[in-house]
Amino acid sequence: MASQVAHVVYAKKYLEQHPGMNADLFLLGTLLPDIRRVTDEVKRKDTHISHEELDLEFEGVTPFEAGWKFHLWCDMRREEILNKYEFYKLSYTIDHDVPPKLLEDELVYEKYKNWEKLRLILNNPPEIKNYIGVSSAFAPADVKALVGKKASVDFDLKVSQETIERWYAILAKYFEKKPDDKTIKAFLFKQRKLRGQAEELVDLVGKLRNNSRVVEILPKISEEILG
Repeated sequence: MASQVAHVVYAKKYLEQHPGMNADLFLLGTLLPDIRRVTDEVKRKDTHISHEELDLEFEGVTPFEAGWKFHLWCDMRREEILNKYEFYKLSYTIDHDVPPKLLEDELVYEKYKNWEKLRLILNNPPEIKNYIGVSSAFAPADVKALVGKKASVDFDLKVSQETIERWYAILAKYFEKKPDDKTIKAFLFKQRKLRGQAEELVDLVGKLRNNSRVVEILPKISEEILG
């Protein structure tokens, strides 16, 4: 599983190879699944177990749903890459699952150049329910153009638009600059289950940052994510 900057960088690589995809909706979808971190409305299984089979086949879904599915696929693929490099045998990598993700965010931040535009989108998102499980036969005209031949039936997001907008606003703030100890701590404080561990987690990020092998491996994920 990756953190949010890394997911944007992975999505950038996919979008470069598929210029016909609606990038704005794809990115909004990619950033949606970890919303559980700021609400009790949904659990991880509600946003991460949506497909019987994870692949990069997006026919019949909206670009938003494609981005959502891409997030789940990348979480799986990321672990394959880390295991290949025996990442979890390195010191401090198994103390907590969050610090390696946050350090990866720091290391790959500059691989994406359109943070200002993305932050604007995140601070002004569309009504997300319009892009989930939409049938092209009954969708509004602007949505029809984004949907494939059939409707998606795998997405059932029971979370309010208000909560979605709050999550996106938190991400927009986090994306303002390359993550450092201060901004990482602020990001953790906005996640209720992690705020009590913020100091400890930032300390672990620092320990990982001082491990040259860790710093060498983490950027390889975005390089190899699509093969």
